[in-house]
Amino acid sequence: MSRAETLRALDSLLEQFLDRAVMLKEDRLRVLDGINRLDDIARGSHATDLTEEMGGWFAQHSNWLQSPALRPADQDRIKNLLASIKRELEMSPEVSPAQVKITREIDRWASGKPTGEPAIHEKLVLTRGPEIAEKQTEDTIALYDSTLERLQAIYKDLAANKAHLLTILDDALISARYQQSRDALLLSASIIYYLKLNRYKVEPYVKRLKEAEALFSGGSHA
Repeated sequence: MSRAETLRALDSLLEQFLDRAVMLKEDRLRVLDGINRLDDIARGSHATDLTEEMGGWFAQHSNWLQSPALRPADQDRIKNLLASIKRELEMSPEVSPAQVKITREIDRWASGKPTGEPAIHEKLVLTRGPEIAEKQTEDTIALYDSTLERLQAIYKDLAANKAHLLTILDDALISARYQQSRDALLLSASIIYYLKLNRYKVEPYVKRLKEAEALFSGGSHA
């Protein structure tokens, strides 16, 4: 085999390795996004009915009960969040069929059984009376405090077994761009500013951040 052929073979192997590495990163970031979404629901950071939010979440992540992508810590966090949501549902003075359905699905997830009533695979249709718009004062301090907690959780997960902050930034930017994660976007911006203050060259990362932000907002970036 000639030197050129050897180089081409090595280049092909490297490309395959990078493709697999990116795929693994994306799978992990998808898990983090799903858990953070569930955390938002548990904290009450949702604009629609709780049962609708949970119905959508279960439908989107129905394969997680059989997925090896979840770590033991992920499973524990999900079970704790589901337990919190179940307690909130049980506090409701009126119990609707949709609430019963969601509660049963939470119990199924708590038991870890991949089979059973396909409660959330069907589209959950809820009926409700006319809504009265209520003007609420948004507690920006509490919302920002909640955001910081989520960012710290994402950062700690991404930092596991990493040797440099730039690697964490790269993962966060991937999540911001391809998973449309608002929290990952905020984390990326924070890391970039920190690195800039410490005189790192961050121009390429700033460009990637702007591209991710443009996609997130539905715009375009040249």
